[in-house]
Formats: sequence, C-alpha cells, structure tokens
Amino acid sequence: MKSNYLIILITLALSCKSPDSGLYEFDPRSFEENKFTLSEIGDEVAYIPLSNNIPLGPIYNIKFINNTIYFSSIDVGIMAFDRERNTLRKIGIVGRGPGEYLYDNNFTVDEKTETVYILDRGDVIKVYSRTGQFIRSFPLQEYGSIEAIESYNSKLFVSYAIQFENSRYKWIVFDTLGNEIKKKERDIPMFTANQGQREATYKFENRIFYWNNYADTVFSVFPDLTEEPSFIICPGEFRLPRTKLSMEQFFQNIKKYMTFKIILETTRFLVLDYFYNKPSLLLIDKQNKDYFLIYLVYDGTTDNLLNGIVNDLDEGPWFVPESYFTERGREYMLGLINPFQIKTCVTSNEFKNSTPKYPEKKQELEKLANSLKETDNPVLMTVRLKK
Repeated sequence: MKSNYLIILITLALSCKSPDSGLYEFDPRSFEENKFTLSEIGDEVAYIPLSNNIPLGPIYNIKFINNTIYFSSIDVGIMAFDRERNTLRKIGIVGRGPGEYLYDNNFTVDEKTETVYILDRGDVIKVYSRTGQFIRSFPLQEYGSIEAIESYNSKLFVSYAIQFENSRYKWIVFDTLGNEIKKKERDIPMFTANQGQREATYKFENRIFYWNNYADTVFSVFPDLTEEPSFIICPGEFRLPRTKLSMEQFFQNIKKYMTFKIILETTRFLVLDYFYNKPSLLLIDKQNKDYFLIYLVYDGTTDNLLNGIVNDLDEGPWFVPESYFTERGREYMLGLINPFQIKTCVTSNEFKNSTPKYPEKKQELEKLANSLKETDNPVLMTVRLKK
C-alpha cells in the first residue's frame, strides 16, 4: 500500500477489534480513498454476453448456479441464462394471475435442484421449477416482514426485517413446503423504522450470512443451523436511527447515515458496497486488515456507474463486483457492463495506446466489442481472483 496511508492502516488495525468479543469491527470513518487496479486482486478477466432473444431491463441479484446464471430484470422478471446454449428463459410470469408474481428482486435458487423461490408481495413465497413452471406458493406473513430469502442446503432461510415491530424473529428456516424447521428469536428490542433494503444475505464456505442496516452484528449460520457473530458494525451517529422518519427527514440527513448495498466475502477479502457521505466500494484484507477503497460515481440521469476498479488486465471497462461464485476450485467475482460502455472504451485513444497485463486479452476484447450492438443486452464481466 502507499506509504502515506501507513498511519491510517496502523490505526485501523489497532481499532478494528471489538475489545469485548475480539471480532473485527467495521467503522466507515476509518477509511480514506485508496484506488487500486484489477491485477492487484485478480489474474484473469472474461466477458459473457447475454443473448438477445429476450430484451432485458436493469438487472439485479445475480446468482451463478451450476452452469446457469439467474437474475432479476426489471419489468421482465426472473431470468435464467444457459451458458452452454447461450439462451435466456423466463422463470414464471410477471402478473397478478394465479401462479404469477409482481415482485421479483428478492429470490433464491436451490443449488441442487435449481428450484426457484421468489418473495412476492404480501410475504408470499412463489416456487418454480428450473424450467420456469409454477409449482406452489405458501404465505409467511404471520411471522413478520421478510427482509431476504436464501436457499441453504435445500432448505429456505428467511431473514426478517427487525425494523418493523411485527417481526418477532431474526430468521426462520423452512422446508420446501413451507414447514418450520427452526426459528431464531430476535434479541433486539422492538422498534419501528421505515427504511428497508434490497438484499441482506450472502453465502460463503457452506455458511449463510445475514445482516440488517439497523443491526450491530453480521451473523453466520452453519449447516446445523447454529449461528455465531462474524463481524461487528460499530456504533455512531452514522447509523440509521431506530425510529420512524419521514421521507423528507431521511433524505435531508441521507449523507450522514451509513447503509450497506451489498456485502460479499471471498477467501481473502470482505467486500462492502455501501453509502457513507458518498457511494463506496471497500475491499478489506481479512488477514492483515489492509484495504482498497474507491468512491463510486453515478450518472445522475441514467444511474449508471461512471467508474470502478481500474481494469489493467486487458485495459477494458472498469469493474464493480455484484456477486461471487466458485467454479472448478477457483473464486470469481462478477459484475455487469453495458455494451455501449465496452464499445466506447475500445474506441478510445487511451485503450488504443494502452499496454495491459495480458495483450492477447486486449485483442479478444476488441473482437467482442465489434460483435456487439449498443442496444444489446448487458454483458457479464467475471474476474478470477488470485490464489
């Protein structure tokens, strides 16, 4: 790391442990921007164009399951991309009729059967086969407001929104028919707030992790459904208040509050995409607590990202991770890029005059750019992490 950050790093290393538990304690005030390049974390970059047989809207919640990529596309629904056949197929139908769903951002896929579970309006779970056929539904609203769902060892892990008083549990595990297997009572006093979140779980090394922007601890759950704290989010005025705010109050103070968008974990890094004063992408080395931090910049008109991790592997588009997966014993992070961004990058003077780590990859990217239209569906960008 750069020498001018040495004092910050030493301070962070000394202060990031909770004196009571010995756990790592995350404090967003301890970090300053420290840009880095893709070759510092990865050794290979690849691109997977999504086929154009179905036009897609903005994409969220990407899941790599076996040889299929599942994701939610606004106004289109849950999609499955078959990498071998290069085709897209729909999972179920967006609508209000029997067997249809209105909300689709919060979904999960069983890694063995590829059964798809969708959290629909009213805390109802809709279940679909891997081919997209409706199987069943079961309501879960009697337990409280659901925050996120995740398939875990062919069971359904459901975490609850503790910011609402009707949520009596932190999580409940159900079988595939909606029958209770185990419940975890909440240990945070009841309160009511009104700011939710998009996704609040992630999986790593056969454990499931869950978090909430109002909670002080990220927990991990083991296959036997016991849990333990993973890391702590330190207290401070930057935490969301456990009280109900008007939208006007919330947006007036939005810059002083810290909220997570995505939490991922790899063997080496804890990856945090969050907002505190500005959108931030932070990678913390779990071993020595060294870190990389980039302040993300969004286009105010389209909400597209205008920067990310500098891609010096092939001098292609910047990279922002949105998901994590393993394949053939190697770890990967995955992001999204629009075709017009690839084409714009390849035609720039900076790209033409650049010397990447892997010159052959630069030629492959030029070939890809020439095959794309600006209006094509997004391209998945995968980065293989260093061992």
